[in-house]
Amino acid sequence: MVKRPYLRTDDRRQQLLEATSRLLARNGLLGITMVAVAAEAGVSRRLVYDHFTDLTSLFEAFFEDRANRSLVAIDRAILTGEGPASGVAGSYAELLAMPIEDQQAIRLLVAGPGLPALESVRARFREHIEQRWLPRLPVADTEMARALLWTLVSGVLGLAELVERGDLSKTAALELAKSLAMSMPAALAAASAELETASSAPSSAASSAARRLNTST
Repeated sequence: MVKRPYLRTDDRRQQLLEATSRLLARNGLLGITMVAVAAEAGVSRRLVYDHFTDLTSLFEAFFEDRANRSLVAIDRAILTGEGPASGVAGSYAELLAMPIEDQQAIRLLVAGPGLPALESVRARFREHIEQRWLPRLPVADTEMARALLWTLVSGVLGLAELVERGDLSKTAALELAKSLAMSMPAALAAASAELETASSAPSSAASSAARRLNTST
């Protein structure tokens, strides 16, 4: 029997998370089980349970780890970028540089199935993204800015998936991401103008009706 090499607690935990990542890449979310992680890491199932009490805690730890990795990269891109468009382009370049399995994990966090095990991690991930990006968007309406931000994020992740499938080159995807980012300020301004027009329409109609009433009397 081959003796399992000794690893410190943190290193062993990371080994199990890396095994989880490989399972996600090969078999998808449903392919991740405690037994499968043990087999992938070459350890006993008991050892996996020593680090994670159940599959839910394993999911939480794995997606938290991947979210933190991506957020570090995003923060780095924001700090070095000049304005939202440059920051988005830099963030997308960081995303494309991540391993495929990490990209898959981020896509699941943003637009994956509503698994209870992911909700707390997903909420923290979204909060972090919004804290970083919403103040940088040139629009006063927070709801509109939030909607357009996540539309852009979904679009960028979709481009990354096309690259992963081989349907789009990294160069073309990066140029499209830059185009999306460059069009964002104009889209925000146009949407805000539409909202202002729509909100002022009822009051304008009421004023016109009042004037007609005064004229008739």
